[in-house]
Amino acid sequence: MAEERSSSADLNPFSDKYFKTFLKWSFPPLICAVCFFFQSVMLHMTTVKYVLLHDKSPLHDDLGHELFKKETVAMKVLDALSVAPPLLVIVGILLLRDARLWAKVFFSNAILFVLKGLFDWMTVLPDSIGFGACKERLGDEPLKYLERMGQLSGTEYFSALLELELYGVGKVRPVRYCADMLMSGHTFVTVLYMLALADLVRRITILMPPIPRVIWRISMGIFAALCVGADLYLIVKTRFHYTVDIVMAIGITLLIYTNAGMALLAQWYASDGKRNSAEADIVWLPAILIPFCCLHGYYSVREMEDQQVADLQANNESSTWQWLTETFKTSSEESLSPEQVQSYGSAQTAPKSEAEVEGSV
Repeated sequence: MAEERSSSADLNPFSDKYFKTFLKWSFPPLICAVCFFFQSVMLHMTTVKYVLLHDKSPLHDDLGHELFKKETVAMKVLDALSVAPPLLVIVGILLLRDARLWAKVFFSNAILFVLKGLFDWMTVLPDSIGFGACKERLGDEPLKYLERMGQLSGTEYFSALLELELYGVGKVRPVRYCADMLMSGHTFVTVLYMLALADLVRRITILMPPIPRVIWRISMGIFAALCVGADLYLIVKTRFHYTVDIVMAIGITLLIYTNAGMALLAQWYASDGKRNSAEADIVWLPAILIPFCCLHGYYSVREMEDQQVADLQANNESSTWQWLTETFKTSSEESLSPEQVQSYGSAQTAPKSEAEVEGSV
């Protein structure tokens, strides 16, 4: 009877088990949504600063704008390129039930949203499409509202800003932005989720024979390059961003997604807050990560103790390190218990701390 009650409780969708699973998978997208709201607030504050500038002329010396003639492309095309990769990644992760990759993608996206909002607000660059096109994008009523906001201060300013975020202006909701240059949101969303999609494909193809595995991985690389390239080309052609906005978005996205700290955070979250879980944290270096392309592959990240780091440093046979060791040896041993001094005698017996990166396939 007890076993029957236990099994029926496991199948109950309203049990604690399912509720905790729901919360675990809901939290990363929720954090991402909160950070997107923060970005929106910062970009509207940036737009207010921009409409009050005396000189709103766009910057002229831009490499991409010089190489490609300006053309008009519907925003729906750019939005479709940015929406398709996230949908594919979300479906793929849910099918594989990979909570670690789920957390990694949404936490990375959240950080990018915050950085974009801060970058644009800290340094206001004139909109690359010019103020005339910007006024058309905003509309007359929202533009007047933003100009009035620029004359407010204190609680009146933030009340008007909150009203703008929640209710829009008149029938315009949401209100668009201007001068949201650094960095390109379309680009970092496309690059981030294409990286995650390539990561998924690489993991799936591990189970395949060598030849199909290579074909699938090359095909995925070509597909990702075409999608990202089309996004970059259309953004530059429409003057939607400066070239530096696009290059900056690609670089920062790669650094965040492949960061060891992000891998540690994702593993910590997926293992229910266990810092030293049985599984090593996985860092993936894609072949596109220049100049580290020759080191592409998966790597494991584990924690090390201070003494392990000291033992590895001693292997360099540095006379300075030897002098430092002798100088601080007495005070260090006095601060430790006899058991700790004995157990820290060598790297083989020492427990772990700091970050140790071991290569794996």
